[in-house]
Amino acid sequence: MPRLSLFDPSAARGGRSAVADVAFVLALALGATSAVAQSPAAPPAERTVLPDAASVSERARDTLDRVRPSIVQIQGFFGANTAQAFHGTGFAVARGGIALTNFHVVAEHVLYPDKYRLEYRTPGGATGKVTVLAVDVRHDLAVVRTEGFAPEPLALNTAVPPKGERAYSIGFPLDVGLTITEGVSNGRVADAFDARIHYSGALNGGMSGGPALDQRGNVIGINVAGYRFEQLVSFLVPAEHALPLLERARLAPLSAADATREVTAQLRAHGRALMDAVGGAPGTGFPVQTVAGYDLPGRLAPFVDCSASGDPAPDQPARTETIQCGAKAGVYVQQGLTTGDLTFTHYVLTGRTLDAWRFARRLGKMAEATGSFGHRRFLGPFACRDRAVKLSGFDAQLLLCVRAHRRFEGLYDFTARIVSLHRPTIGFVSHVDLYGVEFDGGMAFMRRFTEAIRWRS
Repeated sequence: MPRLSLFDPSAARGGRSAVADVAFVLALALGATSAVAQSPAAPPAERTVLPDAASVSERARDTLDRVRPSIVQIQGFFGANTAQAFHGTGFAVARGGIALTNFHVVAEHVLYPDKYRLEYRTPGGATGKVTVLAVDVRHDLAVVRTEGFAPEPLALNTAVPPKGERAYSIGFPLDVGLTITEGVSNGRVADAFDARIHYSGALNGGMSGGPALDQRGNVIGINVAGYRFEQLVSFLVPAEHALPLLERARLAPLSAADATREVTAQLRAHGRALMDAVGGAPGTGFPVQTVAGYDLPGRLAPFVDCSASGDPAPDQPARTETIQCGAKAGVYVQQGLTTGDLTFTHYVLTGRTLDAWRFARRLGKMAEATGSFGHRRFLGPFACRDRAVKLSGFDAQLLLCVRAHRRFEGLYDFTARIVSLHRPTIGFVSHVDLYGVEFDGGMAFMRRFTEAIRWRS
């Protein structure tokens, strides 16, 4: 297999010094501390008989009344402003005012402590200071201390309820007050890079970080996300991920001076895990699918979703087939920035009645830049190389661009475009985007991805 000279690190480092790989090892006890209220896991064989509609509503009301004293709204403020910049939800999980929330709720303060401050507000209107003690960026969790507010902690149930068991989610949606929603646990999301519980109940902005409870009132997960354009498709972080984070907060609380360094280390570790999962073992090839005579990378891992489409009309001058793939792996760091993710799209064009000039024009249109390229606040300028390369069985034009993250040392975004050149009325364009991975891992992935493309006809 020819080695692509384009993949020379000097083409994209832009004079930036290399940062040594961070050996990030999380070695924390998985057992709860004495301060954590933890309920025993429900027996797997137990079946819950759902009550009728009237009693369900009563149970929701009773659940809200019981846990209300342990729920707070977490508010963020920019500078000296008294109008909030953002808000989410938190809940007590240990004595001494120790609470859980999402990392993305407190991310602005963690990364810019001199710009943003955090406060809590109870349902009764009491307020106070919030201090971040530990963060788990990959699982979108944070442990905080609510100063002057130390209610009874909620119990954690680390067993995921079976599909069909009723659950209740609590939070402050859209700043309209404390709210409870009823839904159903659908177990862990299948083929996900990181574990999530599928909750068929409504989660809206502001409920992030709030508790999701089983019918016994124990926390089974933490509200984290919902599909914007789908109904009642929401996700929870399993409660089991809170235990090592609580232990970390107890043993080594996070300092403001080390916060960015800690977040960076966790993001780099996540990026390495993603590259290991989709890069293939040395000496093995990528999973591919054959379209119009080309072998093209396909579903690289179980958590990579791919969909195909095309124009079935028989009278078109050319036929287009599109394959879109994306990894369900991204880490939402803050608004406008998601890292540790992968997307790619193949456009395959087969001419029917087009001459070579019109075909080349249409293929060139498909080669125009696509993708989500982030905000300049977080990312530096692209460094790009564009040249002809020889692949297996054909010639192609390869454009590769790389840029560094401004705040997270050692993280890079990659975007590549591969265009076939060898046939007058058949060809393809592939767009590949990598977000927030280390330089060497990203370059190795781009090389293997490109070299996996073959012409078979």
